[in-house]
Amino acid sequence: MTAALLTAVFTSPASACSCFPGGEGDRYHRADHVFTGVVLSETLEEGDPTSTFDDRYRYAVAVRTEYKGDVPRVVAVATATSGAACGIRMTKGSEYLVFAHGDSADRRVESTYCSGTRLASAGPPVTTGSLTTTTTPPTSPCATAVP
Repeated sequence: MTAALLTAVFTSPASACSCFPGGEGDRYHRADHVFTGVVLSETLEEGDPTSTFDDRYRYAVAVRTEYKGDVPRVVAVATATSGAACGIRMTKGSEYLVFAHGDSADRRVESTYCSGTRLASAGPPVTTGSLTTTTTPPTSPCATAVP
């Protein structure tokens, strides 16, 4: 009995980032805002010291091109510091294609690993959704078909 209690106390449930399936087109449609921008700074926002997963990074991003939504010219992009909580890391001076959520009226949006934020050097966002198991690709008539 004691061993079981100690095991329960000293172990915690495994946590890992888990995302919806789909490609970049699906992420584009789920996002409130999609834009490119250069990271100006990174700030650590410390949460409750007794909680493991509530610290956040806040990145000041100078917006270059808006693809979806409306964000201010400089916007704060917030994300968890923990990878297990789907947080992302961005590098000061690098340009990113940001997929974000939230109301930008407070000059702040949220992004996670699952949102799809990536380096902008890979090109503009894919805006068409991927095929799903319920979608069938278009077909063309067989060359041997008789009209």
